[in-house]
Amino acid sequence: MPIAYSAQCHMMEMRWRKGGREAWGSLLNFIANQRPDGSFHGRLYPERLEGTDFYHANWGDALLAVDDMHPDAAALARCYEGLSRYARWLTAERDPEASGMFTVTNHFETGQEYMSRYMAVDEEADVAGWRPRLRLKGIDVTVYAHQLFRALAAVARRLERPGDEAEWRELGDRCRKAIDERMWSAEAGLFTDVDGRTGERTGVKAAVGFYPLLTGGVDGARLDALLDHLEDPATFGTRFPLPSSSVDDPRFSAEGIWRGKRRNCPWNGRVWPMTTSHVIEGLLRCWRRGNSRGNARAGALAADMLNRFARMMFTDGDPARPNCFEHYNPHTGRACHFRGIDDYQHSWILDLLARGFGGLHVDAAGIEVRPLPDGPVRVSLGPVTARGCTVSVDVEPERVSATVDGERFDGPRGEGLRVPWAS
Repeated sequence: MPIAYSAQCHMMEMRWRKGGREAWGSLLNFIANQRPDGSFHGRLYPERLEGTDFYHANWGDALLAVDDMHPDAAALARCYEGLSRYARWLTAERDPEASGMFTVTNHFETGQEYMSRYMAVDEEADVAGWRPRLRLKGIDVTVYAHQLFRALAAVARRLERPGDEAEWRELGDRCRKAIDERMWSAEAGLFTDVDGRTGERTGVKAAVGFYPLLTGGVDGARLDALLDHLEDPATFGTRFPLPSSSVDDPRFSAEGIWRGKRRNCPWNGRVWPMTTSHVIEGLLRCWRRGNSRGNARAGALAADMLNRFARMMFTDGDPARPNCFEHYNPHTGRACHFRGIDDYQHSWILDLLARGFGGLHVDAAGIEVRPLPDGPVRVSLGPVTARGCTVSVDVEPERVSATVDGERFDGPRGEGLRVPWAS
């Protein structure tokens, strides 16, 4: 049963599989079953399309990631049309006032129920079910919208649709301005949601407050503040990264207790691989963007968090016992065994390991091998298929090498090895 909330992650992981059919299909399934109004079903039940709910998702980043590895002109055109319809629905229904911020109407549609972020605008947010009663301008869904508009603008340029490109760029710029000017909380040292009724920031510290790292627009003092939180055990710097709600949140529970009851899917402090993969992705992008002190610090944190993240997903630290539960204790790393579900991959970790520790980055121009400086001393990756070529990577203490279709290239580890496809 495909689920929109998970499909974005499946695209990131499955793009490393030869051919990319599963990666493209994770989005094309939703486009093939798109609702008449342009929205997507939250779930694609095998026997019906009624009562399918709705989930927000980071479709834009996932689309570009798959296209980098496995370009398919026909699939890209289909995805562009479907995502354009979705983006126009999102704009009309979730930001009719053109604020640049997008509305969450209930605590389930983000995939992140039972959190203080919703209670800040509605004291009954946790008992209302799927009914659309909230007016919460969500920092996570606003970042998703920004990334979607940016991706659509890039694809529109390739499809030679200048009118579309201008439209998406304008919407993306509006989002970027709203995130910068209205969703940054100096008091919290984090990006936060905004109350859609009053226009005031909620100030609630949640892991989604790091999502603007995905946009490439966070630097300077704000970047330092985010990194401080990721290192501070009193907020988000727990032994296993990272709690879904800040440790100092009044409703925080490492065991997932909410109103005196342990919930199946609590987001008031448990580690969810979904959010952890988002945050490490943001740190990795920040590190690749430049060589400032803040960028270097983001890279060091990315390597450290990725290492602890991977270790958490092995029962009792045993490399022979990998697991994949929904959520974990941020202090002990213990999984939610009480759920009985050990196959819940709505995150991306193979992709982060390949790019963070293996250092393999693929785009239309070629490959770059640039592993995180604080990652493992030695890494062997491949062979993988990227844009029809067979690629392997070896990382050594001082050198990196890449083999592309049988031809070997070498370079210093710290500088990054670039191999264009033409060579």
